[in-house]
Amino acid sequence: MITSSFSGDIINASLRQLGASSIKEIRNGILYIAKFELSEDLCVTYVFDVTKRDRYFLQRVTPYPISHGDFTSAQEVVEFIRKDIRKFRNAQNSHNFPKFLDTTNAMVLFSHAVELLFLERNVTPEDLDSIYQTIQSGLHKIKDIHDRAPKIEE
Repeated sequence: MITSSFSGDIINASLRQLGASSIKEIRNGILYIAKFELSEDLCVTYVFDVTKRDRYFLQRVTPYPISHGDFTSAQEVVEFIRKDIRKFRNAQNSHNFPKFLDTTNAMVLFSHAVELLFLERNVTPEDLDSIYQTIQSGLHKIKDIHDRAPKIEE
């Protein structure tokens, strides 16, 4: 527990240096919530756990929820967040940013709807195939756009 708390303190100090507007420690240094107020309209919030083995599980919860998985060191967590915040600072200047947020939030709603559908209904194999094909088509479209869209310089 002492090691986890120490690692959490390192991340806490590093995130403050990156401009975190607030960092809350929950459960004695096991769970942290870090907020970055990038503008009046944009707050990027992360939740991360420090495990007993000094591994880290990171999620971004706003502006849309997404898991970023396991990290092996405090430095990896800080570096990921540093790059992520830089990307959001850049992206918020795009005239497409509101549409991007609408799109990502629609994907979250879609994911929840699919989960509820399969947990609460007896879905036919044909309907499952139809949903799967629709998702695959969407993924192919995203790959096509990714391949032809110019990369943002970092």
